[in-house]
Order: sequence, then C-alpha cells, then structure tokens
Amino acid sequence: MGWRRFFRRRKWDEERARELASYLETETEENIARGMTREEASRAAHIKLGNAARIREEIYEMNSIGFLETLWQDLRYGARVLRKSPGFTIVAILTLALGIGANTTIFTVAEAYFLRPLPGSDPAQLVTFTSKTPEGQDDDFSLPELRDIAEESSAFSGILAHSGHAGFLEVHGNSRLIAVDVVSRNYFDVLGVHAIRGRTFAVSPGHLSERSIILSYAVWQDEFGRDSDLIGKNIVLTGKSYAVVGVAPRSFRGLRRFVPTDAWLPLDVWYGASETNSRSFRDFQLVGRLGTDADAAQAQAQLTAISSRLATAYPATNAGRTFRLISERERLRKAFVPSGFLLTVTGLVLLIACANVAGLLVAKSESRRREMAIRLAIGAGRWRLLRQLLTESVMLGGAGAALAVLFSAWLIRLQPAFLPPAPFQVGADLRIDAPVAVFTVVVALLAVLISGLTPAMAALKVNVVPALKSDGGRTAGRSGRHNLRSVFIIGEVALAVVLLSGAGLLLRSLLLTLHKNLGFNSREKLLLVDLAPGVAGLNPQQSSKYFEHISPEVAALPGVKDITFALRAPLGESGGGRTAPVSIPGVVFPQAQPTIDIKFNSVASGYFRIVGTTRLKGRSFSPSDTADAPKVVIVDETMARRFWPNGNAIGRTIEVHGTQFQVIGIVENAKINDVHELAEPYMYFPFSQMPDSEATLIVETTQAPSAVAPAVRSKLRSLNSGVPIVDMMTMSQLMQDALWNDRMAADLVAGLSALGMFLAAVGLYGMIAYLVTGRTHEIGIRMALGAQRGQILRLVVGQGLKLAAFGAGAGLLLALATTRLMASLLYGVSPRDPAALAVACLLALAVALAACYIPARRATGVDPVIALRHE
Repeated sequence: MGWRRFFRRRKWDEERARELASYLETETEENIARGMTREEASRAAHIKLGNAARIREEIYEMNSIGFLETLWQDLRYGARVLRKSPGFTIVAILTLALGIGANTTIFTVAEAYFLRPLPGSDPAQLVTFTSKTPEGQDDDFSLPELRDIAEESSAFSGILAHSGHAGFLEVHGNSRLIAVDVVSRNYFDVLGVHAIRGRTFAVSPGHLSERSIILSYAVWQDEFGRDSDLIGKNIVLTGKSYAVVGVAPRSFRGLRRFVPTDAWLPLDVWYGASETNSRSFRDFQLVGRLGTDADAAQAQAQLTAISSRLATAYPATNAGRTFRLISERERLRKAFVPSGFLLTVTGLVLLIACANVAGLLVAKSESRRREMAIRLAIGAGRWRLLRQLLTESVMLGGAGAALAVLFSAWLIRLQPAFLPPAPFQVGADLRIDAPVAVFTVVVALLAVLISGLTPAMAALKVNVVPALKSDGGRTAGRSGRHNLRSVFIIGEVALAVVLLSGAGLLLRSLLLTLHKNLGFNSREKLLLVDLAPGVAGLNPQQSSKYFEHISPEVAALPGVKDITFALRAPLGESGGGRTAPVSIPGVVFPQAQPTIDIKFNSVASGYFRIVGTTRLKGRSFSPSDTADAPKVVIVDETMARRFWPNGNAIGRTIEVHGTQFQVIGIVENAKINDVHELAEPYMYFPFSQMPDSEATLIVETTQAPSAVAPAVRSKLRSLNSGVPIVDMMTMSQLMQDALWNDRMAADLVAGLSALGMFLAAVGLYGMIAYLVTGRTHEIGIRMALGAQRGQILRLVVGQGLKLAAFGAGAGLLLALATTRLMASLLYGVSPRDPAALAVACLLALAVALAACYIPARRATGVDPVIALRHE
C-alpha cells in the first residue's frame, strides 16, 4: 500500500471511528435514560453494533484481495444468506424458473419453425425461389423453368428441385407410410450434405436412370437396425424396387421443417417424361446456392429478366408470371412476425415473474436494513454492497435458469401430444442447442437485472444512525418500500391483463371460426377413408371402377347411411393445390393469358348432398355422368361471378386440356385448404370423367363414425387387400386438424396468460400477507376499539383490490395500444373488442380478490390481546 493510500485510509478510519464513538455515546445515554446502569447501557450499545470488528476486518480484506477472491467471498456469503431463508429462496427460484423456462421453450419452438437456417453448409448462401402467378399468388416451378434458370443465370453455383410425397415402405412383410422427397440428383451437392453411409445421388449422364434411394438415419435405424450391409441392396417402396445408395446424416431431416423426410428419390425415376418436360406441371420447389461472386440483388435481376423472356416465349404457361428469390436475410425478416409475437407474449410472463421476485427482494431487504447500516457504518462502500446484493440475485437467476432448462426439456418431449394426428411422423426438430443455450443465458441475465437491480439500490438507501437505532430496521423507510412493492404489483396485474386480453381475443376468434360457414357441414357424421389404388397398380380409370365397385359394398354395412367418394375431402391433407389449365370462350384473361390455372376436385354423385355443400343453380352430378357421357362441370359461385358476371353460367362451356366441359350447376363457395382462405374460382368434375389413382371414400353414418370404422376397414381389406388405407379419420378429427393453428395459438396464449395471472396473484397474496403481519398491532387496536371482522376484512381486501384496480386500468390502456399488433391473427374480431377486454379486466380483479381474501381472512382471526403485545 502506497503512503498516499495509507494516509487516506488512516484519515478515513479516524473519521469513521469518531462517528462510531458518537453513536455509542448517544446510544449509551439513551439506555441510561431507560433505567440501565452505565455499564449495562454501554454493553447494550456495543451489542447492538453487532460484530463490528469482524465485519471491519472483512471489509479491509475485501479492499486488499483480488477480484476472484472477492467474487468467491460474495458467493459464499450469498449462499449463507439464501440458505437462511429457504422459503424465500425456493419461491424466488421457482418463479424465475417459470418465467425463464417459458421463454426458453418458446424460443426453442420459434428457432425450429422459423429462425433456424436451411440445412447444409454455409446456409447464408442458400436462397429459395417463388413463382408469382398473374393474380399474385405463390406457386411452384416446372422442371423446364428450372433448366432455363440454371442455363441463363450466372449468379448460382447450383439449383436443386424437390417435391414432397408419401410412399409405402415394405419391410419384413409390413407396409409403413413414410414421407418421401422427390429431388433433383444435385440435391445433396447443392446443400453441401454428405452421406454418413454410402454416397449421394450420382449426377453423371451414365447414372441418370439408376433407381436409387437414400434413407434417413431414423428409417435406417428403426426399420433396418442400422444394417451396415444395407448399402447396395434393394428395398421396395410403393410397389417398386430401389437400390439403397446412402444414408443421410442423423441431424439432416430435409427441407421441410414440419415433416421430416424419411427417404429421398431422384425425380427422373419418380416422374414420367410428360411431367418432367411439361411447362404446365408445376410440382417443384427450388433452392439455389449463390456463387462466390454473386449477391441476392444480382441474382434477382437475372431472375426478373428470365421470367420476362419466358413470358414472351411461352405465353400459354408463363404470361404474367414472375420469379423472385428469398434470401436468408429476407426469410429471417419474414420470420420475425410470428416468432416476435411468441417471444413478446412470453416476455410479458418473464416481466411478471421478475416483478414478483423484485417484490420478494424488497420485502426481504426490510429485514436486512440493520445489516446494511452496520456495513455502511464500519466502512463498506455502497457500490461494494450493491455488488454483493447483485451476486445474490445472480445466484437466484442461475439456479432458476438451470431449473428452467430442465423444465423446457420436459416440455419439448411433450411435443407429440400437441401435434395433430398424421399417418407419418410430423413435428419440428426441437432441441436445446447452442442458440437456445445462449438465449437462456441472456434471458437469465436480463431477469437478474430486472428483478435484482431496483431492490438492491432501494436497499442501500438507508440512513445509518436511524437504522441502527431502530429495532430490527423495519420501521424506517417502510413507506417508501411499500410504495415500491405496490408499483411492482400494479405492473404485474397490468401485464397479466394484457396477456388475458390477447388470450380472450384469440379465443373469440376461434369461436367465430367454429361457427362460420365453410361451404360444407362440419358437424356431419362422416368417416373419411383415404385410399391409394395406384399403389396396387391400378391406373386412374381402373381406380374409378374400383371405387364404383366398393361403394355399394360399404354402403350395405350396418350403421352406414350413405356413401360417396372424391379426389379429396373438404380441407383434406393432400390434393388441395391441384389445378387444371382452363380457357373460356369469350373471356379474356389478365395479361392476355390463353389459359388460367383453376383448382378443381373430382367427385362422385351424392357428394354435395353428403358433405352439405348447397347447390345454388342447375343440377348435381348423377350416376349417368360416366366417362362416355357428355363432359360436364360444376363451378362455385366465385367462378360463376368472375367469368360470367352478366349472365347465367349454366349451359356455358369451358375447355380443359383441349376437352370441352359444359357447366351444369353452381354451388356455394367452400373452403379448400384453410378455414380462413379467401373465396376463389373452383371447379368440380365427375370422378369418372376426371379420374385419379387415389381418392377419399366419404361414409355418412347413422351413429358415431368411430364405431363404424372397424367394419369399414375390414370390408375394404376383404374387397382388395392390395389397396392401402392411407388414413382414416372422422369429420370432427378433420376439423380439429384444420383448426390446429388457431387452437394452438389460443391455447398457448391462454396458458401463458394463466401462468402470468398466477404469478401476479402470488405476488399480490405475498404483499397482502406481509402487510397483515406488519399491521398486526394496528389490527389488534382496531378490534379492541370495537371494529367488526367484516370491517377488518374489507379494510385488508380493499387495500389489495385498490392495487389490482390500478393495475387493471393500466393493463387495459396498454392492451388497447398493443393488441392491434395481433390483427393478422384474428378473424372476425376487432383487436379492441370490448367484450374480450372487459372479461380480461374482470378476470384479473376476480383472481386478485381471491388472492387478497386468504390473508384478509387470517387478519380477522387476530386475537386483540396477543396483537396488542405484538411489535
């Protein structure tokens, strides 16, 4: 220690010694005035100072040792303090664990669904392509368009194509439906993914016809027991043999985030030449890798030029169609909206948890006022004490974060329980990886600062001498700290009201969706059976005859009222994007397109009656509309109004693939793929005139469809065991799947709202209980003077409800300002819906009333005699 520091230290010690001597003399004189002898008074004054000498030596030691030693000392002391208050410590850790755990879990979901980059090496160089129709809708690409882009653009080092399908994998005599990606042979090369067994697809001209397949690690492990000799052997998929050439890495699930790919097939062995060479067959999504000297702007400029040239060269398929790419940066920008909404909701829960812990720390600091005063009196600096208090908060936050990770890992394992039923595995790849770990650490540090800094600074606002004179330090400054806790409670209730308002709006939106007109009767007793005769080798015409054959057989089963079939059921999982190129005599399409792609469905007679779609004009299909009969079509009201606005569409003709179809009927608009989609032109063809190798059998039952399902399954297998039953579900299950996104959003926000309201209620309960304990003497006096139990109850409850009312009012104003950000998630409900906001406020006040009632009830049981002795 230098001589300057020595003399400064000595001067500081002398001044502090004079202050302590003055304090001891004052305290001794006051003790003498209370009737003590001088010796007793002096001893009591010294005892009241506590172990001053020991603490002084600790402070001197802290000033002379290094940072790590000081930190270790802070940690040991903090552990002792927290261990002395196990109830406080457990509640604080659990509260932080709930807040941090909710944020960790939601970030894990957002990272897997929205934020995680495309798989492969250097994902920043990967871009996805989208094709915009003249109407502005997103569409897929044809393979000729892929070849044009690859040949004419110099900005890409490679472009891959992929298309999602399903197939039946036959292993040991059993068939299992798996998710298949049909891809271009450069798929793995463009992504930079290498096989862990075998190789990827060969791209040399001599290998373009090999019937090869690459399996996912999961299929290789589950179905083949990680057989290392499987490479080179043949397996059967959907009735065809393929040679296994490789196994994908364990972490690679393909390019679909929600459906992990089980196997990859080259597109040249899946599709025929008519499909791979057709410009109107758009079934492929494209992903490209930018060249080393190219950027997204340069690539987009080249794409724009290519789409303009194709529109001129091929007007029948490309007129008015534009190409654009989505870079990784743009993709993340689009992902900000859904992920930001989720993290904002959980962020509010974290703030409530932090306010709760802050209130606990403020209450605990009142019992440590004398400790802080002694430390300040014998030389500890306020910054030194602030560091000690923050160390204790860090220990709470660290324990809460560790428990939060365990809580989040448990929730992640519950993902299958929240997913809709599917014929094969679905769900995102949820895992606690490096980004999630970093996020958790950042959230934990924020929680420590939010919950610990303000209480720590408030704890140091202490006047040394009055605090040392007070009995336990609970009197001085109580009003200020009570006000601080009140602010925390008001903030908790306000944030809880915002969460409840969001949950109420989403629930209102869901209820309105459940009762909206979908264009079919979603409450019918229907059993939907997806069949794939094509797997059994039947072509579309043979499949049509197969369905015509099995329909009367199934209709004769007990419990079956009626039966029909269609290419797809309303809101079915597949086939919703099927389109046909349509030209209409006398109608000029936008940008002079010769044809326009319109979605369609192929249905049998009785379809509209059984599913409940209303026929507006004309007639429905009949059994006489066979393949040899005149070609007919039924259109929806949107198509009728758009293309025949000044007259009746009945009797008009349209041309599809060079064949004339006469419009015989108009039906109401029906939802095709999503319950919230806008109405669009739609066509229905007789199944016999537009057949397909797969369809859905729609069985109307007189009893619960699930009770009839076993008999239907047995009958179908007896009629043709080679035709696989892809899926079987009831109409109610179909609607649950269709509304899954709405239900999940509502359930998620409702669950987080309940958690936030619970934490706010716990905080309010703790504050009222603390106030009751502190006012026991006052309550005893009131009861001794004649106050009734009801008056005491109203007094205590009123104090808590006053805070809750302030919080509800602040929350209502905050909700009015923030719920408008949810407008894109709501259907038929205003973001400022008065019913939802009013219910949120009333519910918050009701929970606050329950939280206040318990300690208030305890206050009414105070014995006045005992209370009057309470200090």
